[in-house]
Amino acid sequence: MKFDYKTTINVPVEYAFARLTDFDKFEKEGFGNISKFTPVGDISAPNIGAKWKVRSEFQGRQRSYALQLRKLVANETVVLGNGSDKFDVEACFGLSKMDSTKTNFTFELNASAKTITGRLIMQTMQLARSRIEKKLSADFDAMRDRMEAEYHSTNRAAQSQA
Repeated sequence: MKFDYKTTINVPVEYAFARLTDFDKFEKEGFGNISKFTPVGDISAPNIGAKWKVRSEFQGRQRSYALQLRKLVANETVVLGNGSDKFDVEACFGLSKMDSTKTNFTFELNASAKTITGRLIMQTMQLARSRIEKKLSADFDAMRDRMEAEYHSTNRAAQSQA
C-alpha cells in the first residue's frame, strides 16, 4: 500500500529541512496531530539508527509502533522505517529547492504486510483509504502553513530589529 503527498512550501529548503528534522520538538509535541514520539534506545537523533515509540490513533483506537531513522541527507531526504513482525513500513520525506524562498515537499509512505493479521489491517486501511489520505493531506497542509507562518514571522521580526 502506498500513500503520497506533494506541496510547495514558501520557505527556503534549509529552513524546511531544519523544521522537518527538529526531532526534539517531535519528541515534546508530536508531529502535528499525527503522532506522539517517545525516544527509545541509546542512539539519539539526528544519528542514523535513532528509534522512537510512536503512538497514533487509527480507527478510534490508540496504536503504537516503533520507528527508526534510516536515512538523513541534509536539505533533501529523511527516511523513517519500521520493520515489525506484522508490517514493513517506510516513510520518505523529500525536499528540493525550487528557488531561494520555495521548497518542493514530497511524502511517500510504503507499507506491506507480513502476516494474516497485518493483511487484515492493510485491507481495513484500503477501505478507509480516502479518509486516511484526506487526514494526511490536512495534517501536512497544517504543517506547511505553520512552517510558513513561523518563517515569515521570524523574518519580519529580524527585519524590524535591523
